[in-house]
Amino acid sequence: MEPWARALACAVVAGDLSVSGIARAAGIHMAEAAAALEAARDQGAVDPDGAIEPSEAWRLAALLDQQTVAEIHLATARHLFAAGPDHIAAAIHHARAAGTLMELEELVAMADQGGRLSLALGDHANARDLLRLAVDYDTSADHRAMALRLLDLAQAEDMLGDVAGARARLAQTVVLGELIGDPHIVAQAAIAHALPADWYAGDPRTVSLLLRAEAMDLADDDRVAVTAARALVEIRIPLIPDQEYQVAWVTRPELAQELAETALRKSEACRDDVQLLAMLAWRSTHRAPEFLARRRDLSTAALDLAQHLREPAHQLVAAVWLAVDALESGDRPLYDRALGVARWVAHSTANPRLMWQAYTLAAGGAFLDGDVAQATQFVTAADATGQTIGHPGRLGATLLFAAQEVVGRDDADEMRRLGIDESTPVFANPLGRTAFAYMCARTGDRVAAERHARIAVRQLDPEASLLLLATRLAAVAVLLDADDLVRDLIEVLTPWADHVAVDSNGWWCDGPVALWLALLHDRLGDHTEATRWRAVGEPVAHAINDVRALGRVEHLRHSLSAARGDGATPVEPVTDRAAAQTGSPLEGLTARELDVLRLIVAGYSNPQIATRLSFSLSTIRNDTTVIYRKLGVATRTAAAAEALALGIAGSSPAGT
Repeated sequence: MEPWARALACAVVAGDLSVSGIARAAGIHMAEAAAALEAARDQGAVDPDGAIEPSEAWRLAALLDQQTVAEIHLATARHLFAAGPDHIAAAIHHARAAGTLMELEELVAMADQGGRLSLALGDHANARDLLRLAVDYDTSADHRAMALRLLDLAQAEDMLGDVAGARARLAQTVVLGELIGDPHIVAQAAIAHALPADWYAGDPRTVSLLLRAEAMDLADDDRVAVTAARALVEIRIPLIPDQEYQVAWVTRPELAQELAETALRKSEACRDDVQLLAMLAWRSTHRAPEFLARRRDLSTAALDLAQHLREPAHQLVAAVWLAVDALESGDRPLYDRALGVARWVAHSTANPRLMWQAYTLAAGGAFLDGDVAQATQFVTAADATGQTIGHPGRLGATLLFAAQEVVGRDDADEMRRLGIDESTPVFANPLGRTAFAYMCARTGDRVAAERHARIAVRQLDPEASLLLLATRLAAVAVLLDADDLVRDLIEVLTPWADHVAVDSNGWWCDGPVALWLALLHDRLGDHTEATRWRAVGEPVAHAINDVRALGRVEHLRHSLSAARGDGATPVEPVTDRAAAQTGSPLEGLTARELDVLRLIVAGYSNPQIATRLSFSLSTIRNDTTVIYRKLGVATRTAAAAEALALGIAGSSPAGT
């Protein structure tokens, strides 16, 4: 075999036809390698750019004996393992191709070292592959090393969205930790198995692992952390045992809150990571309205600490909690900042589980602004992401968003077409049942509406989105004109009149509670109380820019004005400061388009506008599209904002 051919054959096996690659694979000097490459070009074995045809590569490699090929693979594997995370896949290929020449101990050591480095650098895909390799090929009896490796592997798999795979590794780790009698390893694995807490509520496997850890002689920090993890798991258990339908729960605050309080109190003397876990456990187990002030303080502190510790999963959870707390307290700027942090963390880590949470929270924000098109995009992205990782919460989120969109459009015909089967899992969730009751009330099925509403009232739970459920029930009560139900809901909502109704994930905001109290009192004919509560709720609705809540304000203003005998609130004429401006975009609108625009500003949906103006729904949809084009905007919210800036005031919309 000619020297150039042998040198090139070695480089082909090593997968590197550069001069340095040829020199390293063939064990020759750089000058000899350069000469070999030039000779290969002269012979037509490689083209002028140094590329080689696959058939020629196979021919050259076949010139080498199997021992030489294995030795080249071994040397190349060692080189690539040392070269860093970017070369991991190739290193693994060559290590396996080296066969028995690479000692298993050496392969495991290199894979283990490379995996830990990749994990530290945030390269979770390479970390997973390397650590899996180390796990698969480790034949030693070093159970401690294997347990620590499994902990790292579980972390890598979790960051890639494979929660089920991660939990399987963690269960193995608990067994190994018990085998070697290491309480710290058992505690670490059991705690990690409890996260994310929203994955499988009340998972009995997780509870059993935590109890096994508790039974060991734990250090103080580990015992506090295990207590916090138990609180996260014990707060709720699913009503439907099928893990694919995580849509409804029974909360157990009497058990979980005591655990969380204990963990938070004792964590003050613990490590920062234990303090953070205790904060998140307390916040997760204290969702009732009376805890809002402390919730908000803890969510803020938890987010600061998570950012300091660079814990992406904890950062996102704390950001979601803070967003919910900010919105419930009427602080839209803080809500937007928390939402921004959640989206940044999710996309910077590319963890699909975190991205699912960020998409769903962003969808809730878009619905709040009345931007259904943007909300739909986020919902679609969340659903696609949730399906790829089998997120158990995706069904609940999809159903809630669908109900919110249908209720928001307030299209009775569409509600009739849904034909929801009452045996579906959504009816186990009182909020789903309430949304269905609203649809029944809107479509004229009073019996079904009242039946489902009264069942949902009995399911009111302070630790499970109490305010959102109560305000949605208020909408049903107003539609049904059910005085006893109205009075019950006034009693429930009055203590929380200074709050905003939002679900515990931030997916659905129902606006200031005070406005719902105003609507309920107005329904009873108590216009003095209705006027007082409207005055309380209106500035909050403006502060959080809740489009639907502002529609309720206009409805109340119109209704209360009529009740006082003042007549309906007049619509500001287009002929004043807006249309009088030469070159105003309003000059290009027809009279009907101006009427439609006024109703858009007031918060009407297209079906409502069609009914009010006595035109077909398709006509109103076309008018809306033309209005957007003439105003130079793309969304309903932007059209309303532009109209307000140009001096258009809204006509009075429906209140629910």
